[in-house]
Amino acid sequence: MFRILGIAVVLAAFLLTSLTGLWIVQCEKFLDNTLLTVELTIEKNSTFNGLYKRLFTGLKTPPAFRQYLIKKMKVDRNMKYGYYRASDLPVRRILDAIMKGRQSTMRVTIPEGFNIYDISNRVTERIVESPIEFLRTVKDKEFIKQLTGSEFKSLEGFLYPDTYFFPPKSTPKFVANAMYKTFLSQLPEDFEEKANKLGLSLYEAVILASIIQKETYDPAEAPIISSVFHNRLKFPMRLQADPTIIYGLYPEFDGNITKKNLRDSKNPYNTYKIDGLTPTPICNPSKIALEAAVNPADTKYLYFVADKSHRHIFSKNYKEHTNQVNRHQKR
Repeated sequence: MFRILGIAVVLAAFLLTSLTGLWIVQCEKFLDNTLLTVELTIEKNSTFNGLYKRLFTGLKTPPAFRQYLIKKMKVDRNMKYGYYRASDLPVRRILDAIMKGRQSTMRVTIPEGFNIYDISNRVTERIVESPIEFLRTVKDKEFIKQLTGSEFKSLEGFLYPDTYFFPPKSTPKFVANAMYKTFLSQLPEDFEEKANKLGLSLYEAVILASIIQKETYDPAEAPIISSVFHNRLKFPMRLQADPTIIYGLYPEFDGNITKKNLRDSKNPYNTYKIDGLTPTPICNPSKIALEAAVNPADTKYLYFVADKSHRHIFSKNYKEHTNQVNRHQKR
């Protein structure tokens, strides 16, 4: 009797051990072989139940898989809040990142010619703590001096347009610092020396590059457009560039430029009314625009007008320019 009972206990234990082993194998295989594509933000007060539902709802998981994650992996006690993104990654790697707090970075692309207001809108609250604070930061004289060593009026012109990967909720200073360092890495060789030979400071050359950027559709035309502005500065003639007026209307600019705007002498960026360059850059130029600013083409052009394909027709005198305007566009 006792012998039979003992054998039954041994068999039961063996069966339990076998089933447990099989369960563990199933759970481990699921962790390694199941691929997930997810994007989620785990808030500070999020629960394990909430995480489990977001990851595994709709999936055929092994029996008691939730308990396996709690008892064996202790995910419930070790999950870290933050932003996580995965594309076709094994469940194990996703959970490992969540438990170790290895947050995913967020991709943001800043197009060429974006100004600080555009950038502030692009780096939404998912990327920076506060877009409004980002604007304050790039205008903060103390921060600018600390970062650049110069007393620029803002970081406009120095936030290089590129694709960046930032941790979510980055500080505005962290983002601005990364963009400024990229600017320095992309600044053309001997930029300041070439600018000085043309009678410009580094800052003035960046200002000019920003105007060239906003006037250029075809990168191949950038050196020619640069030559027009350099020729005008030598004469001297006002630059008369519409994008400068638009910048002076930010952040209230509604997308339309009027004749009243062209006549507005109170706008310090109105190059129809002021002589020389604008007080600051009007956008953040690309390397092509920076190159063009200090390497203008050798021309005698003083005017240009865009045709319907956004290419420019260049002219040496006003009469020729007027004919081209009448032919290609009317204001």
